[in-house]
Parts: sequence; structure tokens; C-alpha cells
Amino acid sequence: MKTLLILTCLGLVSSASAGIVYSNDFETNTAGLTAGGTLTTLDRVTLPTDSTGPSSTHTSMWLGKLGYNVTKNPTTPEIVGLNLAGLSVGTSYFVNFDLLIGGSWDGSAGFFGPDSWKLTVNGTSLVDTTFSNGLAGVTVGAYSPQRYSDTTYTSTAGPDFTRFTGADQSFSQNAGGFYADDYAIYYFGHGAGNPILSFVAASSTANLEFSRYGAVDGPDEYWALDNLSVVSTGVTPPPLGAVPEPSTYALFGALALTALTVRRRLSRKE
Repeated sequence: MKTLLILTCLGLVSSASAGIVYSNDFETNTAGLTAGGTLTTLDRVTLPTDSTGPSSTHTSMWLGKLGYNVTKNPTTPEIVGLNLAGLSVGTSYFVNFDLLIGGSWDGSAGFFGPDSWKLTVNGTSLVDTTFSNGLAGVTVGAYSPQRYSDTTYTSTAGPDFTRFTGADQSFSQNAGGFYADDYAIYYFGHGAGNPILSFVAASSTANLEFSRYGAVDGPDEYWALDNLSVVSTGVTPPPLGAVPEPSTYALFGALALTALTVRRRLSRKE
């Protein structure tokens, strides 16, 4: 009882409704995530974190290259799933992540596209848009705009934007030509101008799906995730480069240890 009192006084009592529900920077594992659709496995890979290209010295471990060398299927998407538990009904939860779009994504092109990407929570879209790494009007003769910007990302119906619009980092080596090395990095939940994505828990569980879908296209197209976290209202996402746990168990362990230490110190003073 005294331990609980100490935790409460220190403001250290935490739960899924008031803390980190999931967090992973993929430096060590892919815990909690599952592959679906045309994806059969999930791997980690070193990719750039800035705009200096594939040979950048500023890199991180990402979940990817998702979809690379995977045949694109117009009816079956590339899916990364995340099942959450222990949510508090009526509480808002924020989804934060970095998204790297790499290779010859053709945006909303009518012939080679559309190359679309979405994030859903229990089937409801938070993001549903197209991305392009090609110059509009230059991509192998096809007009290839993207539909994503900092303010437009929930519908594939338009308006049209040029490639990299809303990207925090982007690299282009062969503008107007072969662009398999091109990429753009979009920050969700942090970074200037980018959207904060949230949902309200309707039950104690939720299913998140990150997916690439669209036309049959080149196997060079891929995407990657980094610094993925789901946190509740009023909680700051883990800092970039941190080594978080993919569950809250480690947090509870640390809190219990803190409580025990404080309890012992108080006992000595009694």
C-alpha cells in the first residue's frame, strides 16, 4: 500500500491510458509487428536519415525495405500490422513515425500508378494518399503527381502536388531519368508542419495497418518505417535515436524499482 502511495505522490503510476503504448526505433528488433498481404517477412535495414543520398553517413535502422523486390499486386497490398491492447475507452492516442518512400513511386499516374499508401486504425483511414518520387510530366512520359502534402493526406481525390511535397528530407540523383535511388522522408507527429495523427479508442484493443497498395509496378519501389510509437494524450513521443521498449513492461519495472528505493529510504527515516 505504501509503495502505491509513493508512486502516486511521485506521479509515476502509468498505464496504457497515460503513457507509451508501443515504441520501437528498430535498432534491435521488430517486436509487435506482423507482415501481411504480399509481405512474408519483416526485416531491419540501414537507410539514410538525411537528404545526402544512399551513401549518407547519417543513417538509422529502419523497418524495411518493405516491398523491395516484391511483385506489386493491384488487389493485395503490402501490409505491416500492429495489434494494441490495454487501451482505455474514450482516450485519444497519437501515432508517431517516420516514413521513407524509396524507388520509382509514380504517385497518381494513370498508367504506372497509382502508387498509394495508407494507415488505418480498425479499418478507418488516418492517411490514404499517393506518393511520387518522379518529376510531374517527366516520369517515363506519365504525369505523376502525388496527393500528399502537410495539409492534404486523407484522400486520394486530390489536389495534385509535385513530388516530395511535405517531405522533411528528400534525395534525387537522376531527376527526369531513372530514379530508383530517389527517396523522401516524411515525419508524422513531429517535424515542421507535418500532421499529428490520432484516434479515440472504442475498445481496449486496436489494430493498426500500414500498407502500400495500387497498380502493378516496378519491384524497386519500397517503403520503410522508423521511430514508431503510439502514446496517449499528454505524453511526449520518445526522442529520435532513443532505444525504447516495444511494450510498457520495462517502464513498469523501472517504476517498481524506483518505488522500492524510495520506500526503503522512507523506512530508514521512520
